[in-house]
Amino acid sequence: MLFNVAQLLKSPVGTSLESDFNEEQVQLDDELKLSGPITGHARMRHINQGLLVDGWVDLTLEMACVRCLKEFQQPLHVTFGERFVPTVDVVTGAPVRFVDEGDDVFFIDDHHQVDLTEAIRQRTLLELPAVPLCKPDCAGLCPSCGHDLNTGPCDCEPEVDTRLSALKVLLQNDSTN
Repeated sequence: MLFNVAQLLKSPVGTSLESDFNEEQVQLDDELKLSGPITGHARMRHINQGLLVDGWVDLTLEMACVRCLKEFQQPLHVTFGERFVPTVDVVTGAPVRFVDEGDDVFFIDDHHQVDLTEAIRQRTLLELPAVPLCKPDCAGLCPSCGHDLNTGPCDCEPEVDTRLSALKVLLQNDSTN
């Protein structure tokens, strides 16, 4: 997801460039396993300090269900909007000193290329479901035998809580009276 922005940086402030992309071989993170390509759209606008890049991506991640532990594919639509600042002046080639360095900006490399991979990785991590489920009504696994309850009930006897045995005695006494 590299874009050469040299011409855009030479253009007047306010100039924009839009591009659709489809990336097949992208590695976002060791723990984010992509299933298929990343498709998206990016709009880059020249601002006083560099570029403002916003857009969206559609991607599919391979995840494990927290209830039944089965692998499933989770489609995500991720939006992003980030500032990119140059490290080298596009006209003179001199290094550019950026005063407001913070965590909220990304840098344009020495070859005047914007790489959206890190911005998309960070936004994807924020969009991950807190509890990944293969389906909303996933029944999970039997806590005793480990049988997948999505395929049907298991043969285990329900576990009786011994702390409630006193109530069972009271109920039996009440039914005999």
